[in-house]
Amino acid sequence: MILRAALFAVALATTSAAAQEVAPPAPAPAAQEAAETEGAKIISVPPQPARPRPRRRARAQAQTPAEPTTDLPAAVTEEDIAVTSDYRGFRVTVFGVNPDRAGRGDIVVALRGPNAPTIVRRKRQALGLWINGPPVRFNEAPGFLAVVSARPLRLIANPRAIWTLQLDPAASARLTGSTPPDADAASYRRALVRLRREAGLYREDPRGLRLLGRGLFRAQIQIPANAPIGTYRADVYLFRNQTLISTQSSRVVVARTGVERTVHDWATRRPFIYGVVTLLLALAAGWGAALYFRRS
Repeated sequence: MILRAALFAVALATTSAAAQEVAPPAPAPAAQEAAETEGAKIISVPPQPARPRPRRRARAQAQTPAEPTTDLPAAVTEEDIAVTSDYRGFRVTVFGVNPDRAGRGDIVVALRGPNAPTIVRRKRQALGLWINGPPVRFNEAPGFLAVVSARPLRLIANPRAIWTLQLDPAASARLTGSTPPDADAASYRRALVRLRREAGLYREDPRGLRLLGRGLFRAQIQIPANAPIGTYRADVYLFRNQTLISTQSSRVVVARTGVERTVHDWATRRPFIYGVVTLLLALAAGWGAALYFRRS
């Protein structure tokens, strides 16, 4: 019995020693992580941008200007103007209402006439005589422009908006070609604006807009008889803190009717026949007058 217990103890000791010799040493923590990730696929996740807080997001949206809308209620009283024999110009009335219930903001009304090519010449002295210099051509220039507001335009919109919206008449005049070497394009633009202001075709009225209460407004613009015939466009702008909020556009068509239209069409489309008929009418009128006064 004692012999069996001794043999069992010797066998147990031998087995423990063999297990210690066969088992590998435990790997270090860094080596274990490397072994675990050696055969695995590594996926790198890009860093996500931090989400702005609600207050910062609202503040950023308030600072970013929104696109202007076209829901400004505005219109003109007459969309069709007839040019007859007693035509002496016409008056356009633009009216509307400010969509802001509190009446905040400034209304600006701009009435533009049809664009047409224009030539500007500068006089120069040669041999004691004043002669016209080389022509400078403008591809587009409004034949008429009137800007009406309730206060000065520079207090309503910033210079960039005035130039972009072509509320300045010089902004809409586009050159075609080059200018003489002794002058720049700005001087010819100023000359064009000055000449048309003198003719009454370009005007700015900072007190012409009437505010009638409850957001209602009205602007009356007088068009002279020397203004071009064609399609006019009435643009209404709503500014708030020098930022464009809303716009609206209306069209006014000025057309000849009756005998004036017939004579104009013959003069522009059939100039030869128009000249012959005019000459014959002049001869007939002279002959009839001479015959009448001879008999009397």
